[in-house]
Amino acid sequence: MYINTFQYKPEHVDCRLCTEYAGKKKGCTAKTCPWLAERIEAGVVGYKEAVMETFPRNVHTDARLHTAIRRFSGSLFLTAAHYQRMERMKVRQGYRRRRDTPAYYAAMYLLTANEDICTRAANCFCRYGIEFDYATTQDISPHNYTLLSAAKDIYSDGSSVALNDLAISEVVDTLAFSLIVNALLIARYGCSVLKISEKEGKE
Repeated sequence: MYINTFQYKPEHVDCRLCTEYAGKKKGCTAKTCPWLAERIEAGVVGYKEAVMETFPRNVHTDARLHTAIRRFSGSLFLTAAHYQRMERMKVRQGYRRRRDTPAYYAAMYLLTANEDICTRAANCFCRYGIEFDYATTQDISPHNYTLLSAAKDIYSDGSSVALNDLAISEVVDTLAFSLIVNALLIARYGCSVLKISEKEGKE
């Protein structure tokens, strides 16, 4: 069995090497970066670029996406405790190649966002995936119910979940929206996106 251990580095994704690059004067000629996933893995993409390049621009989501970008403080994790809960969950569940998809980790990210939802969803994680029917929903807060529902949708549909459905602030609070945006980035690009630590990317 061959295991691919190759990892992109900054020198592999220099924009000057891209076919869409038209020199210093014109720069990049592509409307969106065709190699965003590779550049994220190489660690040269900032949070702002990842968000704005990934999600379609429209009047329904623009304002909320900019709010999510303003809220970014150096980590996709809400707090250090959020990071620790997700890491503990990953260790507890072990590694299973077929199960551990980007959508699986995106759902895990949401289901470990705070202590309450982590406790409510603890029995959902199993050997072969996530069984959402085992979540405890009695007296759950609207915020955590939104995260639980989003985790279920992302786990089922991956990164195809539409942000338009989440754009209404009266339905989805600002914090939940930001967390769901991050989860969708994980579903699209994998756990490499969790390494983003700067709002602006590196040149």
